[in-house]
Amino acid sequence: MKARRIAQVILVALVIAYAAVLAAPQALAFPFTATVGKYRVYSERPIDAAALTMVLVKADARLATSPINQPPLAHSIFLTDGGWRWRVLATGAEGGFALSRGYSDAIIVNSSDIAGDRVTNGAAIGGTRPLSQVIAHEATHGLLRRRYGVLIDFTAPQWKREGYCDYVAGGGSLSDGDVQRLTAMHRAHPALPYYFGRKRVAAFLATPDATVDTLFGK
Repeated sequence: MKARRIAQVILVALVIAYAAVLAAPQALAFPFTATVGKYRVYSERPIDAAALTMVLVKADARLATSPINQPPLAHSIFLTDGGWRWRVLATGAEGGFALSRGYSDAIIVNSSDIAGDRVTNGAAIGGTRPLSQVIAHEATHGLLRRRYGVLIDFTAPQWKREGYCDYVAGGGSLSDGDVQRLTAMHRAHPALPYYFGRKRVAAFLATPDATVDTLFGK
């Protein structure tokens, strides 16, 4: 009984520690940090300040196209090299480019190249995307949660949520040519719903009197 009790205590402690890391990823001791405007950036690789500033300027330019970006949100951005820190923080989303959560201002990014403005996820098709777009996409999720509540992540259709975030970001990981090839090969791809969602959102918002609020049924 004593050994079982000790095991239970250890398990609870590990769960609490893991939850704390998810809430505050800086606990994983990212070796490089920088502050640019409203962004606090943590990185596994050395930070080129000029290149980082350019990436964030591009991300902010995309976010400025959204009418719900008032006022802009501050974020902590964690740039990984796709290794163990990413695997710890991704919690089941290892194949993605990045993620954000409703209980935190953190944006966690997969294998990142600041100077190249690039994120990779290892996919053979659509496996590379501009870092500035990825940041804008995840920051838009934060805008949606602020305006409509954290339940938007669970109640709104994927094509609206992800489509709008890619619409604001200015694109996705799949080109029109990629989609044509995938269609010709009858191949599924996890980014296809994002691609078609973005197209659908763009078409909706191009109609008279359409707004972000009406898109989300508000």
